[in-house]
Amino acid sequence: MNYKHRMLSVELSAAQTSALVERCRKEEVTVNTALTTAFIGAQYMVQGDKPYHSSIGVAANLRERLQIPVGEVMGFYAGLVTLKCKYNGRRNFWENARRFHRKIKPLFTNKTLFKKPLVWCYLEQAILESFNFKKIGRFFPANFTKYEKLSAFSTCNDVVLSILKRNKMDSLNQIFMGTAITNFTRMDFPSKYGQLELDRLIMNPGSAFPLANINLILGVVTCAGKLSLVIEYAEETIDTTTMKKIKDKAMKTLLI
Repeated sequence: MNYKHRMLSVELSAAQTSALVERCRKEEVTVNTALTTAFIGAQYMVQGDKPYHSSIGVAANLRERLQIPVGEVMGFYAGLVTLKCKYNGRRNFWENARRFHRKIKPLFTNKTLFKKPLVWCYLEQAILESFNFKKIGRFFPANFTKYEKLSAFSTCNDVVLSILKRNKMDSLNQIFMGTAITNFTRMDFPSKYGQLELDRLIMNPGSAFPLANINLILGVVTCAGKLSLVIEYAEETIDTTTMKKIKDKAMKTLLI
C-alpha cells in the first residue's frame, strides 16, 4: 500500500550469452562479477556519486558447502557476502571488474557465508520475528485491529531497535545498499518436455531486505544457453525512467 515494486527484464540471446561468458573468461572474472560491476558503474554514471553505491550484497549457494548433502529438497540455502567497492570512473569497465573480483573472491568462505544463518539459529526467535514489525508498524492503517499495539512497538526504544540501528536498517526511508545480486548461474534442465520446449527461465529475485532500502536487486539465471536478468526496485526509491537508463548503460557496457 505504501511502496510500488517494479521490475525490468533483460533477455540475452544464446549468442550474446556465449559471447559474454567468453569475454569474462578472457578478462579473468566471473559473469556474476561482470554483471555486478556493470550495474555499480551504471548507477554511478547515471545518478552521480552516491554514498550507498559502494555497498554491495552478493548471494552465494550454500548447498555445495554442506558436509551432509541435502538432496532434492526445497529450502533457503543461500548465504550473503557484503562489501564496499567504489566504481572508479577513471578506469575502464574491465579494470573495475577485475578489481571487484579480487576484492570479493577471498570473502567466499564458510565463516562468512554461514555467519548469519548461525546467528539466526542462536538468536531468540521472538527478536527475529520482531524486526519486520518494528520497521512497518507505523504503516498499518489506523482502523486496523492491532494498530495501537504495532504503532507503539514500532517507536519503542528497545533491543530490536538497537540491532536495526547498528545495521542501519531501522528505517524504510534510507538506502543502505546500492546493488544486491542473486545468481542461480547455469541450470542444466532438459530442454524437451513432450510437446513443450524450455526456452528460458526468468527469476524474480525478491529480497532478504525491504526493497525500499536497496537501490536495485538483480536476479540472474542461465538456462537453455540464454541468460535472463530481472532488475527489481521500489519506485519511491528510484523512478523507472532513471532505472531504464541504468539498465541500458549497464547492458551496453557488458555487450560491447
